[in-house]
Amino acid sequence: MKQYDYITLSKALGIILVVVGHFTSTVYMPAYYIEMKNLIFSFHMPLFMVLSGFLFQMSLRSKPDKISLLPFLKKKFNRLMVPYFFISALIALLNFALGFFMPVKRSVDWRYLVEILYTNVGGSAVFLWFVYTLFVIFAISILCMRSKGGIFILGTLSLLLYFIPLPQIFYLSFVHSFIVYFWGGMLLFLLTDRPKKHYSVSYSLIALLVLVLAYLIRESVPVGFTKQILNLICGFAGSYMVICVAYISQDKSKWLMALGKYSAYIYLLHMAGVYMVRVVFEKIVIFTPVCYGIALVAAVIAGLLIPLLVTKNIIYRNKALTFLMGGK
Repeated sequence: MKQYDYITLSKALGIILVVVGHFTSTVYMPAYYIEMKNLIFSFHMPLFMVLSGFLFQMSLRSKPDKISLLPFLKKKFNRLMVPYFFISALIALLNFALGFFMPVKRSVDWRYLVEILYTNVGGSAVFLWFVYTLFVIFAISILCMRSKGGIFILGTLSLLLYFIPLPQIFYLSFVHSFIVYFWGGMLLFLLTDRPKKHYSVSYSLIALLVLVLAYLIRESVPVGFTKQILNLICGFAGSYMVICVAYISQDKSKWLMALGKYSAYIYLLHMAGVYMVRVVFEKIVIFTPVCYGIALVAAVIAGLLIPLLVTKNIIYRNKALTFLMGGK
């Protein structure tokens, strides 16, 4: 196994949690799923920000001030923003067509198309917030890291932004909530030159305990400073727990490597499989916890396998599609 294969496995575990958390029926959801989904949501996207920050810091082994700004931003734009606009356009076309036959969460008009450029249009495209937000965070981070003491500057900015509400334009409201996790991932890379000392079963159990306690306390705390701190604890504790589990199991989970490798494609395409299973589930009209559990398993399988098959058999065989989906 390569030195940082456990990061790829962490992506795999994270993307499974994403798919599990996105099987939300508008008709029926049992109490156990709602609670599980809320717990997952407390840390699954912070996890991907931590992993992105980790890999970003790993890429800065050479002096960061030597990295050319425009080529870096161009690379990230192609990797993130091109698929953001491509998937947004596909969803807009689908919603526009479906609007002739059935109600859609949001109708497609000129305002919808303009808003794609700078804010979250919601509906079926709501999950794309992460892609746009990550690009903005990369841009802020590379600008900070090109300065002397860049990681200190970025950390100070991240902590300040976390407690300062920002407008939704250009996804700044998401940047305010998530850039601190990106910075935390950078610190994690710097602190884990010897992973065996930092990732273990005992540490993962401690992280799980901290996550659960913070989550339970958070549920009874009103919106405010304390809740923000508890959100932060949930995000970091859950992320660290997943990374520990990935490190411990990396020699036994070769099949997960494919999920981690294709996690970006799965994220962009998973809703197709999840949505198909959700439609079937809602048409069957057998709303019991057991039936929902069976449908959830089916949705997870479809949400993972369909993107894998589409990526390997369609996207990678077409250069234009590969580019539009962010490249290999």
